Amino acid sequence: MTLARDGVRVAIHLTPRAKADRIIAVVAAAGGRLVLKASVTEPPEDGRANEALLRLLARGWHLSRRDLSIAGGAASRQKTVHVLGEPQRLLAYLGGLIAKLSGS
Repeated sequence: MTLARDGVRVAIHLTPRAKADRIIAVVAAAGGRLVLKASVTEPPEDGRANEALLRLLARGWHLSRRDLSIAGGAASRQKTVHVLGEPQRLLAYLGGLIAKLSGS
């Protein structure tokens, strides 16, 4: 997770056409950086998987859907999601939620 001027950005590896919509875990990606792994049942067509991901994150993180957007990787499984809000507050809040996934 990185700070942005108007929020935070979260690296996500998305699996479309999965059996369930869920936030799975924190995993190591190329170069050793950590990414959030998620899956959605929607196919990667017409932005459907991206929208399903944003709805999933909004629900799971108790945030408004309108505060989430795809900032990078719209046509890739490797995505960057921008969460709009006060950066330090979001970093602490989301950092705590994500740490629970990694067992930290």
